[in-house]
Amino acid sequence: MTIRWPVGVLPPQNVAFDIAPRTLAGPSSVSGKTQVVSSDAGIWKATFSNVLVRNRNSILAHRSISTLLEGRLNPILVPLCRGYQPALAEADEYELYDRVPHSDETPFSDTSLYQGGVISVIAREAAPVRAVSMLVDVEVAGDIQPGQHFSVEERLYRVRSFDSDSGELTFRPPLREAVEDGARLNFDDPVCRMRLASDSELDLELAMRKWGSPTVNFIEDV
Repeated sequence: MTIRWPVGVLPPQNVAFDIAPRTLAGPSSVSGKTQVVSSDAGIWKATFSNVLVRNRNSILAHRSISTLLEGRLNPILVPLCRGYQPALAEADEYELYDRVPHSDETPFSDTSLYQGGVISVIAREAAPVRAVSMLVDVEVAGDIQPGQHFSVEERLYRVRSFDSDSGELTFRPPLREAVEDGARLNFDDPVCRMRLASDSELDLELAMRKWGSPTVNFIEDV
């Protein structure tokens, strides 16, 4: 099971999530022209800047993640912020994203709580690996717009266009894995399976041995 970055314990103050294009360019000609060849794939890169490491729990969590990942060896799920997603306007008003306990008001053994989804978008038909579009059925959602994100299992995609009449959704990068008919597109809590960009990303420097604000860079696990 792939571990997940605990944003509740190690929150970054600044977040960057971008698709890094893959291009090759030859030397410039006498006229100054340069030919650039691009792959349509691209890979995700992410940066968590100024991660708040302020107490015992966050220090130990940071150290434990470093131990589990072993540099670039093992992957981790990196979540995006829910902001700008196509949630219904009533979602926050009625606290639909709030976590809830068991019926007897108790949490799980690790003190975590239930949290359900609000947005429901389903693949209308199967889509093959490297597809850049698919047909979807929107069961519950607000306006789906370019620039929003969704994930299928552990793979992240960015919406390029959406036709609400036909249900055609285009996106980048191309599908990393085939999508089955009826698969759920996760707009509520999109994640990306990534690895550390370098073996030293989780080096932790603590001021007075008490607090720190490291920056961590990730690259997609492709």
